[in-house]
Amino acid sequence: MVWDRVIEIARTRQLSREQTRQYAVELEMCDRVIQTFPRDYQAWKYRSYILACDGQYLAAAESYRHTLTLQSHEPRVWCNYGAVLEKIRNFDGALTCYARALQQDPNHFNALYYKGKNLHRLRRYVKAIDCYEQALQIRPNEYKVWHYRGQALLQLGRLAKAIESFRQAIDIHAQDAQVWMMLGRALLRNHESQAALKALDRAIQLNPKNASVWRYHASVLKAQGCYETALASLDKATALKADDNRLWHLKGLVLIDLERLSEARESLSTALKLQAYSHQGWLALGWTLQKMQNYEQAIEAYNQSLAIEPDQPFIFYNQARCYAQLNETPWAQEVLNRAVNLAPQYGASIQKDPVLKRIWQACG
Repeated sequence: MVWDRVIEIARTRQLSREQTRQYAVELEMCDRVIQTFPRDYQAWKYRSYILACDGQYLAAAESYRHTLTLQSHEPRVWCNYGAVLEKIRNFDGALTCYARALQQDPNHFNALYYKGKNLHRLRRYVKAIDCYEQALQIRPNEYKVWHYRGQALLQLGRLAKAIESFRQAIDIHAQDAQVWMMLGRALLRNHESQAALKALDRAIQLNPKNASVWRYHASVLKAQGCYETALASLDKATALKADDNRLWHLKGLVLIDLERLSEARESLSTALKLQAYSHQGWLALGWTLQKMQNYEQAIEAYNQSLAIEPDQPFIFYNQARCYAQLNETPWAQEVLNRAVNLAPQYGASIQKDPVLKRIWQACG
């Protein structure tokens, strides 16, 4: 029966006018039945389902609550109610629903899968993986579960297992660009750059309009020292998603590698306009300005980074070099002291820098 379907909580497509009209007709039919038979469980269940499919999640949640007062032993209904609660961001309530579904049927695949995704969203990755693995015991060929399992493992830094999980998903279904992208990302983190590049190339073939794929593609190329090619990938990424600060930040870093410092400054400034609360963004801008011998502005950018993340010895060390170039010895001595106190290994770097060595010796 149609009301026995499980809601796909990941569904994001827009409803057509025809679908919207059809839902309105079916909802009216349910309401007519309920007016005559107020305790008709099937009518309430179908009404709840239609409201959810139509995107009326608050109304659907209320409808499911009433449905479950009439009858509460169907795991599928609890599962659908949980899916609706997730849509209105009641994640704890959703977990309770999935638990009720699993009390009634411990092998209910969708309850395990949805519970895993809910826990994943809540960053409870270990428990999410446990749910995914239970779901895979029931349906071992569900590639999406292997995919999400891989993502959770990646979040925990379990790179080898994450790669294995993504590859298992691809063995089942090789046409999902997102899985190829996540495999490439995991391989990049595992320092397998050539394999990562192949995976990302495949992701691009399947979906060339995903800016994130181009970003990871550029990251691999940057790691390989292929800066011009990386820049070309980032140009494609920013054309697709110009409001993503991460793209402009990475582009700035690549331009630094290419010694195109004016362009790097412009790109990093664009990134900071999009996301000013980024200590890494201000650090990169400061480093660029320092390389451009614009020492005063470099110090200001470094200070912005320190306001967000105070204890950064690299910044203090480079601020000391900037102050030294400006002949502001007392300030250079102060920030150099901070660098060495935070990271004593900078003492060795000072001995190799004639200007900083003299300042350091003057500190006494």
